[in-house]
Amino acid sequence: MKFGEYLRERRRTLGWTQPEAASKVSIEQSYLSKLETGKAYPSDDMFQRLIAAYDLETSDVLQALSPAEADRLDGIDTVRQARLTQNGKTMTASRQWLLSGVSALFVGGALLGLTRLGPAQSDVQFTYQSTGIILPGESMDVFGDLDAKLDLDAVETAKRDALIARVDDQTQLIKTFKGPSFVENLDDGKRVWRLVGGTEVKTKNRYGWANVPGFMFILGGLGCFFVSWRWPQSSKR
Repeated sequence: MKFGEYLRERRRTLGWTQPEAASKVSIEQSYLSKLETGKAYPSDDMFQRLIAAYDLETSDVLQALSPAEADRLDGIDTVRQARLTQNGKTMTASRQWLLSGVSALFVGGALLGLTRLGPAQSDVQFTYQSTGIILPGESMDVFGDLDAKLDLDAVETAKRDALIARVDDQTQLIKTFKGPSFVENLDDGKRVWRLVGGTEVKTKNRYGWANVPGFMFILGGLGCFFVSWRWPQSSKR
C-alpha cells in the first residue's frame, strides 16, 4: 500500500472530510489532496503533524506500507529510526530461530548417535533336550529304547512301563555350545542333555527408542532454519 492511500483510508475511518482533516493538521486542502494521491510526500515536520492528528503509530504505518513506499519515507528521522528498530527485532527473531535450529540438530544428531552405541546383535541359542532323570546304577541310555517295539515278557514289560512313567521331557536353551550331549548331576540322579538344534536370536538395540525423537529433532531443526530464512523476507512485505 502507498502512503497516500493509507492516509486517505485512515481519514475515512475517522469519518473526516478532506477539508476537516486539512484543518486538523493545519495545512491546505490542496496539499492534503496531493499527499493522498501520492503527488507529494511529507517532510519530517509534516509527518509528525499527520501522525499526531490522525492518532497513528509510526510502526503501524510502516507495517501497512510496501517496502518501496517505506523507502520513500526513509528521509524522515522518525521513520528511519522506526525501521532500524523493526529490522533489529526481525534480525533478533531470525537469529533466535537459527540458534533453535542448531540446537535441535545437535540434540537430534546426539540421539541418532546414541543408537549406534547399542546396535542389534544376533546370538545363537542351542536347544538341548532331556527325557528324564537317570537313577544311580542305571545306564546313561536307559531311556533310549522306549520308542522301539520289542517282544518283552511280563517282567520286562512292567519295567518298561515303570520307566515310561518316569519320563519327564524337558528342554532348555543355552547360549554356550556344550557338544552333542552333556550330563547334569542332580541330587537324585543324572540327566543327559542332547543337542537337538540351534536358533538365531536377535537382541534389540537398547537405544533403539532414540531413533524417532532423533529424526523429529532434526526435522524440527530444519524447520527452524526455514523460518529463520523466511522471517526477514516476510517482515518486508
